[in-house]
Amino acid sequence: MKKVGFVGLGSMGVPMASRLVQSGYQLVAYNRTRVKAEPLRGRAEITSTQREVAEKADPIVLMLTDTQAVEDVLFSSQGMYERMASGKTIINCSTILPSASRRIAERLKRKNVGYIEAPVFGGPQMASKGELIVMAAGEREKYEEVLDVIRSFAAKVFYTGRVGTAMSVKLGLNLVAAVTGQALAESVLLAQKTGVDPSLFIQILNSTGYKTTLSEQKGLSMVKGDFHPTFFLKHMFKDLNLMDETAKENKIFMPLMSQTRISYLAATNMGLENEDFTAIFRMLSEMNKQG
Repeated sequence: MKKVGFVGLGSMGVPMASRLVQSGYQLVAYNRTRVKAEPLRGRAEITSTQREVAEKADPIVLMLTDTQAVEDVLFSSQGMYERMASGKTIINCSTILPSASRRIAERLKRKNVGYIEAPVFGGPQMASKGELIVMAAGEREKYEEVLDVIRSFAAKVFYTGRVGTAMSVKLGLNLVAAVTGQALAESVLLAQKTGVDPSLFIQILNSTGYKTTLSEQKGLSMVKGDFHPTFFLKHMFKDLNLMDETAKENKIFMPLMSQTRISYLAATNMGLENEDFTAIFRMLSEMNKQG
């Protein structure tokens, strides 16, 4: 059985890596903060450097915070690039700038290292059950070679074509989530401020055709002020920044995205970045307090 590498053992990385172990793969894993690798201790080989992963495993899955983190893991002075043999493949599940993903693919190609971008949609619970939705892009032959690895943590995999397109799809999905969160928060606030029991409003909403997965899963939690994170607000704000930059690069007018980004910026400035992204409701509530 091949050894699969995994770099980035955060709230999403650990359940994804665990699914690879459960699927029978030998796992070679690394995380900069060693304590986060503890859930895999005894089930995977935990290395002391990312370069060891590059030397021992193929393919290698990356699940990192942002564009800079991916570039550092690959190309910094201690990065994997120098230790990666020709013919190996990177599976980048991190959500990063589409244009940066294309640059990374081109640089890896010079060394004959394959690159499949495979951002995921879904939270830690879906990851632990192998129920993530994955958008994958890159050379079709390489995609086919690593598809079984991706299917270890994904229930659905969509091939979108050339590098960059999967990242664009992921950003589009997160835009829908961000805007839906904003709309839900404002509608609950409207009900609350005009004398309607917000819990009753959620109950009525979820009885109509306007209900969403978000309103069903998080509506009552929002009303109760429970913002335990399944998707951090800081990560949603990061992705809104990626959307903004991508829109500027491609000269796309996106007024709803721009306004939503401002709201998440305000929530970040209020110190809510480590709450769930639905804490946008808390920001709106604070801004609408009567003196």
